[in-house]
Amino acid sequence: MLKNILIIGYGDIGQRLKTIINLDKFNIYALNRSSINEEGINKTSWDWLSGEPFKFKDMSFDTVIIIPKPSDMSQGGYEDGFIRAIDNINNSLKNVSFKNLIAISSTRVYGPHQVGMLNEDSSMEPADFRGKTITRYESLLNKKHPGNLIVLRFSGLYDTNSDNKSFNRLHRDNAAKAINFFINNPDIIDRNNFINCSEDIELDKTKKCISNEKIKKLGFKFDEYS
Repeated sequence: MLKNILIIGYGDIGQRLKTIINLDKFNIYALNRSSINEEGINKTSWDWLSGEPFKFKDMSFDTVIIIPKPSDMSQGGYEDGFIRAIDNINNSLKNVSFKNLIAISSTRVYGPHQVGMLNEDSSMEPADFRGKTITRYESLLNKKHPGNLIVLRFSGLYDTNSDNKSFNRLHRDNAAKAINFFINNPDIIDRNNFINCSEDIELDKTKKCISNEKIKKLGFKFDEYS
């Protein structure tokens, strides 16, 4: 029997995930504001700021994936995308049967003043409203889903043709690959875990450097991009 995967916030990363996930093992269900038909997935239009919960009658999911996005880059936009949205998602998930929850977050929970190599045991000291809002988002998820939650903290996302790349960065294909890794290895680590997802960098003691040792020790391998 095929396992069901639900992607909340289906967009670029979700599309990349769809191209690598084993469709002989998984059915993909996707929620997004648009209602564009796309081959290979069951896509439903849902506005997570509507106040209305999403509904899947008589269905259960092996994994639910949350890929949040601010409505714009302002403080209000971040409140919409990470706080109001997650409140509605959490309310909706009360009535959905699922085993595992993968939530996408950001290494912005660490502030730029935190220099040297930072890992998952480092303190979170966000320095701006974006990082502070994302830290609250993580806390809301952690309180609601303490037993089956994995939070993947992505560094600055880029594509092969991106002009500007962050010092700590993650190719969008590696981001999709990381999600797929945990879909296929849900029991590889204890529950309630936070994982930094950032490609290899050379240590610079004057900069914030995100360690990827934890995910690599779990068996994940980053693809290399120039």
